Amino acid sequence: MLDAAHRLALRIDTRRLALIVGALIAVLAVMGILRYGNKEQLGAFNLDGERNVPAVFSAALWTVVSGLAVLVGRADRWRAWDAFAVVTLVVAADEFGEIHERLENKTGIDWQLLYLPVGILAAILFVAIGRRLWRLGVGFTLFAFAAGAGVVSQLLEQVQYGENDEPVRGYRVMVVSEEVLEMTAALLIGLAFLAALRRIDDSS
Repeated sequence: MLDAAHRLALRIDTRRLALIVGALIAVLAVMGILRYGNKEQLGAFNLDGERNVPAVFSAALWTVVSGLAVLVGRADRWRAWDAFAVVTLVVAADEFGEIHERLENKTGIDWQLLYLPVGILAAILFVAIGRRLWRLGVGFTLFAFAAGAGVVSQLLEQVQYGENDEPVRGYRVMVVSEEVLEMTAALLIGLAFLAALRRIDDSS
């Protein structure tokens, strides 16, 4: 199964993939904006919701990234790729089920504090994977932009609500920006991993 997935990944036209996924992200952003004025008709496109179109799409993107990390790790024979795959799979599950919001509601503790160990591990892995991509000579720029987009998205999520969990001024703009940045980060990481997989395959 992994061999078949490896061969399929190598055959993917990355430019076409980037255009298609990028276009889908743009469509979801537009639908999410329109949803604010048409909540009943476009409720399935709530960018801040769960188990709807944007959430499923984002979860699917991160799941693909996780799978690509496994493929690259198998080709590169380096365990950090597998660890990164686990972290991104957690992100995929969280995107679909909004696990962090549920934990925060149940514990009363800010989810970013609860997720601090995961965040530290993710930061370490991002640095390690970034260094590996740099050494491979491919995908580093895409990965770096993805990391930047991820950091900005988390900052936006942190400031969306006030002291009493009330949406602050500019909430809608921040939600749209946050979700678009998260999906874009997943796309960029996926493209970086595809490039790394091809580089490793060519050199083997």
